[in-house]
Amino acid sequence: MPFKKMLIRRYFRIRSLQFLYAQHLSKMDSSKVEENMLRSIDELHDLYISLLHLILKIRDKALKINRLIPKNKISPVRRIAYNSVIKILSNNKYLLEYDYKKKILKKFYGKNKIDMFFFIKEIQESSFLDIQESNSSFEKDKNFLIKYYKNFVIPNKKLVEYIEDLYINGSNDLYIAHMMVCKTLQFIQLSTPKNFKLYNVYRNDENKKFIVSLYRNTIFHKREFNELISNISNNWNIERIAIIDLIILQMAICEFLYFPNIPPKATMNEYIEIAKIFCMDKSKTFINGILDQVFKLLHKNNKIFKVGKGLK
Repeated sequence: MPFKKMLIRRYFRIRSLQFLYAQHLSKMDSSKVEENMLRSIDELHDLYISLLHLILKIRDKALKINRLIPKNKISPVRRIAYNSVIKILSNNKYLLEYDYKKKILKKFYGKNKIDMFFFIKEIQESSFLDIQESNSSFEKDKNFLIKYYKNFVIPNKKLVEYIEDLYINGSNDLYIAHMMVCKTLQFIQLSTPKNFKLYNVYRNDENKKFIVSLYRNTIFHKREFNELISNISNNWNIERIAIIDLIILQMAICEFLYFPNIPPKATMNEYIEIAKIFCMDKSKTFINGILDQVFKLLHKNNKIFKVGKGLK
C-alpha cells in the first residue's frame, strides 16, 4: 500500500535519534537499546491496527443507536452504520487475524477505557458533512468516512489522552498512525478484496534495514564522524557541542557515507527539519553550516558515492 516515504523515513530518523540519545545517556548496551527501539516501532503498528478496529467499534455502536432513530429521519449515524468502506474493512482477513493473535482490543477497549458513544454523540449533535444528502454511493461513503475520521476521531481529546498514557511515544506515533489509517481508507475501492494487505511499517523489511543500519553505523563510526566535525568546526572541542546536536550531525554524516541511495540534499533537508524540532535556533544554523562544509569536504576527497543526484 503506498504511503509517503519521506514521512515514514523521518519518523524512523527521529526514532533512531531518540534511542541514540538514550543510549548515550544510559550507557546501556547498544544491542539492548536497539531491541527497545524496534519494539517501540512495533507499537506504531499495533496503534495503526487498533485505530482501524476503532472504526469498526464505532460502526457497531452506530448500528445499535440507529435502531432508535426513526427510519424516515436522515442521520449521519446511519451513514456510519451502513458505510460501504467500513463493510469491506470489517471483512479484511489480516485485520481479523491480527486481532486474534495480538488481542490488542483488550487494552484498547477494555473496562473504563474508550467509550464509543463519545464518537457518535458529537456527530449526532452537528450538522456536519452534508447529512441531507440522501443518495449514497461508494465514493460518497468513502469521502464521508474520511472527513468524519479527520474531524471527529483525530481531534478526540479522550482518545489522545488515552494513547499518550498507553504508549511511550503516544503523541508522535498517533500522528503517523492516523495518516496510515487515512491512507488505508483512501486505498479501499468497491472491488477491493477482503484479503487486501494492510500498511506495513517495515514495508518488506526495507525500513527496518534502514533504521537498524542508521543506528548501528552511527554508533560504530561516531569517532570518525566526530573527527570530521571537529576539523570542520576549526578544532572546536567536540564536548562543547550539545549532545542532541552532535548526534544529529553524526547521523547525517552517516547517511552521506553509508547510504548511497539517499541524495545528500535529501539528507540535509531532513536533518535540518529534525533540528527545528529538537534544537535551539542557534543550533539549527550551526548544524546547517557544519553539514554543508562536511559534504563539500567529503565530495572533494571522493569519499561520497551516491546513486542519486547530489547537491548542486
